Amino acid sequence: MMSSIYENNYKKFQEVERKFAGALDMFNKVSFSSTNQDIYEHWDVKIDIKIDVKAMKRVNREDSDLNEDIHYIEIKNVHGHKGWLYGEADYFAFEMKDYYVIVSKIKIQEMIADKCKDKIKCAKPTLYQLYSREGRNDMMTLVKTVDLIFISDKMIKK
Repeated sequence: MMSSIYENNYKKFQEVERKFAGALDMFNKVSFSSTNQDIYEHWDVKIDIKIDVKAMKRVNREDSDLNEDIHYIEIKNVHGHKGWLYGEADYFAFEMKDYYVIVSKIKIQEMIADKCKDKIKCAKPTLYQLYSREGRNDMMTLVKTVDLIFISDKMIKK
């Protein structure tokens, strides 16, 4: 059973995924993941490839605005299993206010391996440092959107 906060966020993220698919009108066949595929395979939209759409987020929960300058990268999920960075998506679409930044999974994996060489575990979200929430088995880091743009394969206007 989903908590009401999680369910509300899940619905918001699904709306971002649907808007992204609308930007792909150049493709004839667009399909969406099932809930199980989204959770366990870590992909949202399929053309001939699998794309995991990443909505803009706040750096901290108490922040009032979404931040298009950073994005979280999930290395391990809350259960300690592989995060979406190692899921079955071929590409990731990072939402910005006016664009989606499309980056291949391999390029992001290489960037994280290069920029997160220090295996220091931080207590709060920090650029290019590993971060785990208290009481969780997750591991993530923050990256600059400009770095994602630099390694991107494509940008799509909303």
